[in-house]
Amino acid sequence: MKNMAKLAAVLATAFIFAGAAEAQETIRLGVSFYPFHSADDTKPDILDMIAPELAAEGYRVEKTVFLNYAEANPALAHGEIDGNLIQHELYMDIFNDRAGAELAIAQPVYHATFALYSGVYSDLNAIPDGETVFIPNDGVNTARALLLLQSAGLVTLREGATYGASLADITGNPRNLKFVQLPLTATAGAYDEAGRTLAVMYPTFARSLELEGDAERLYVEERNDITDRYAISFVVNAKDLDDPKTKAVAQALRSDAVAEFLKEDYGWASTPAR
Repeated sequence: MKNMAKLAAVLATAFIFAGAAEAQETIRLGVSFYPFHSADDTKPDILDMIAPELAAEGYRVEKTVFLNYAEANPALAHGEIDGNLIQHELYMDIFNDRAGAELAIAQPVYHATFALYSGVYSDLNAIPDGETVFIPNDGVNTARALLLLQSAGLVTLREGATYGASLADITGNPRNLKFVQLPLTATAGAYDEAGRTLAVMYPTFARSLELEGDAERLYVEERNDITDRYAISFVVNAKDLDDPKTKAVAQALRSDAVAEFLKEDYGWASTPAR
């Protein structure tokens, strides 16, 4: 991908620590957002935290920061990076199908706290007939939003509709809710401009409205066999699952230290996947 540099900002950071092997092997990891990449130099991220452990095993981490996270999978499939930390299993499966790639989950890391937000209603029963709900417009997250709304008792989906659910699969809508589909990055702004009535979104985007923790969360996605597949994960090419580099990163991401980091520094937006 010769034009990747035009679409991604590349940040190569070599971590060198006393006692690490003199000849370190590089592990190239694609990242796009916190907690795997921090734009604030004073605020460490997960890769900063696990770097000493990897250095002690003879590896140094080289981060490639993608401003457009959609470029991280093509880069991985073409061998320009060794792994990435930008997606869940459903997103990966869609890329594999469309690109003929063979990416695979090496290690789930965390579950983002997906939720229905409202600054107007404090109870699901207070939502009036005909209210508007902003939901993501990409296939994977549209389905996830509809599954959440079904779990909340606000809609009913066609039997068997799960990861591929769309608005056409709604068979019951007792409150006659109106749905506006927008890109993930636009949902928070539209929600704010509309008076913060209802929107399904991720905490990363809600934070742009200075919403953290349970602020304005009306209903939070339940953890179950379906939603467990939405864990943000460390992904590699399937042929590299048994590579020592892959195993070293996966082991570091499974550590108690990473789980504690997520609870302490990213608990407002996630729960550890392990």
